Amino acid sequence: MKKCVSLLLAAVLCMGLTACQLPSPQKQLSDEEVVLTLVEAFKNGDYEGLKPFISDDNPLHTFFAGMDPETGGKMSGAYKALYDKVRSSISVTAQAVEGKEAWGTVSTVISAPDYAAAIHDAMVEALADQVTTGSTAFHDMPDWIAKAVAQGSAETREETFELHVGNRDGEMVMDTNTNREFFAMLCGGFKPYLNASITTCTFPDGTSWVIEAQGDEIVAMINTEQVEPDSSYTEEDLALVAQGFMDTYAAVKGITAWAGVVDGLFSASFGVDMENADTFALNNMGIISDRTTAGSRGWLSLDSTISGFTRDGATCVTETFKPEAEESAS
Repeated sequence: MKKCVSLLLAAVLCMGLTACQLPSPQKQLSDEEVVLTLVEAFKNGDYEGLKPFISDDNPLHTFFAGMDPETGGKMSGAYKALYDKVRSSISVTAQAVEGKEAWGTVSTVISAPDYAAAIHDAMVEALADQVTTGSTAFHDMPDWIAKAVAQGSAETREETFELHVGNRDGEMVMDTNTNREFFAMLCGGFKPYLNASITTCTFPDGTSWVIEAQGDEIVAMINTEQVEPDSSYTEEDLALVAQGFMDTYAAVKGITAWAGVVDGLFSASFGVDMENADTFALNNMGIISDRTTAGSRGWLSLDSTISGFTRDGATCVTETFKPEAEESAS
């Protein structure tokens, strides 16, 4: 009897309250609407609005986490500056591909600014500054990335992709792997820096390596050695030695070198831009070795390099610029 009365009271209450009305089912978006809705949410900074359409491994989770000072840390300003430049210039058209509707295939034309070249140029400039002046410019990745975005010129890329929208557990989701180039374009050329780091390895004799990496791939590095010159060397002798050191690297593509006397010590330093350097030449010069090269994957491995250096007595410290916590759809 009590149960019947409770049900009756609930029914009466619902008759007078609109909140008790059943919600209408959400409209099912078409495949092209999924693409356009995601892009619009990205342009509006609506992370919650795009999350339902991307999987947990999508780089946009890291990209948006990077803009938050609490998770992006020192790099958050660079993330935000680049995002503001990119979102205002993106344009997209999308059309389902006839005959491929069952596979969720959408022909998409996207035009977006790409800051990859500007960021690389800023990195090379910072590397050269640290090599030749002894500054910490190369260490300060957030600074030279921010300068690249503020002062550099973006290349405008336009690409046509056949994107794929799939149904995953009842949700319309754009797969990360099959659509990876499209998502990379949304990141404005910044995707490689979503997992960037600077590692400093110091040996007992004072020799140091400063290494920039993107994930496990080393993209640039600086080596510095300092020794107390023999008292028999004159200033002219040391100048000749310094010039000889710089001449050794002058003709080697992708390397900047400097040597001279600093605070009574003979200092020699060289920096390597792996994008422009010839790995075969670097190997012949003893700068890299087979044991630190990631074999068939074709890059210089950070993990292997650190392992080799620590076995030889170095102490290595890595500062990562990847956001501390990533939001995901989970």
